[in-house]
Amino acid sequence: MTLFNRQYGARSTAGALLLLLPAIAACGQNSPKEDKTMHESRATVSAEDTVDALNGVFGKHAKTRGSHAKGFCIKGEFTPAESEFTDIPLFGNGVIPITGRFSLGGGNPKASDKSRGVRGVALRFNLPSGDVHDLVMISAPIFFASTPEQFVEFLKVRTADPTTGEKNPAKIAEFNEANPNVMPHLNYVSQTAPSASYASSPYFSTHAFLFGAEDSDRQAARWVFKPSGGFVGLTAAEEDNFPDDFLEAELNKRLAKGPAEWDAFLQKAQNGDDVTDPSAEWASGDDNFVKVGQLKISQTIESGSNEDCTGQIFDPNNLTADIEATDDPILKIRRPAYAVSFGRRVAD
Repeated sequence: MTLFNRQYGARSTAGALLLLLPAIAACGQNSPKEDKTMHESRATVSAEDTVDALNGVFGKHAKTRGSHAKGFCIKGEFTPAESEFTDIPLFGNGVIPITGRFSLGGGNPKASDKSRGVRGVALRFNLPSGDVHDLVMISAPIFFASTPEQFVEFLKVRTADPTTGEKNPAKIAEFNEANPNVMPHLNYVSQTAPSASYASSPYFSTHAFLFGAEDSDRQAARWVFKPSGGFVGLTAAEEDNFPDDFLEAELNKRLAKGPAEWDAFLQKAQNGDDVTDPSAEWASGDDNFVKVGQLKISQTIESGSNEDCTGQIFDPNNLTADIEATDDPILKIRRPAYAVSFGRRVAD
């Protein structure tokens, strides 16, 4: 994590195990590492299990997403850059209108914007053909689980006892020790100051995708969006003194002066990089980042308006031509888990 710590301002802090969880959603593939972890002995979990586990930690909130519950919708555009990927339709159609949503990780719709957890952004590319391409990203370069089973166990050990209302630190520590792949994400989140703005945060797909025509030598890569002004985090004093709700107002004030911008990159997988495990750190360095475009967010969307995206599902399995999903099991369970969460939202 040294590269990302240097670029995006990670810093240590006392009592660092606070986490708000991110959303639920071939060539060069390697098998996931065979660590001896607690999740290996569990049966396969269902999409319902993943949403139940989120509700166990954060509670059930009517008409609210199970994860990334607090957020607001946005509009903008994506301008592709000339690159080795230009033949892929997503990067060869000129400027593409974007709709999306900024959010806080976790299932608490009243979470503090100062929480030391991930920020999220979901983006929908609306291509001229009528096709859509969705991206779901968080402000940490890797995810906290490699499988749905591990995802559920991670949450279950962090669920408070219904009688005492307290979590069990010993159970959490035992799980972390048995599942060392969760620690890079936890350490990154706990050691990185919350961004001072959605516009000053980087965003990462954590999942890899396969880029290129089916009959070509496809390249596995992860998306990375770097803010044009670099990462800016809250100071210690700002973490203490800012209100719990400031991110939307801050962004509106910023956008009144001009769009927020990010450079979009594909981080190409190299030999040894595990493309099916979103919790795996990649060894590839700066030379393997290819700029593929620029994102501009120009406005927020008023809740309840005709353009409000609150009822939409942003699914990273919605892909356009010449981009395919890998065999990442977390990526695969996102679609059915989103469906379960959506069904509960509309039934409330």
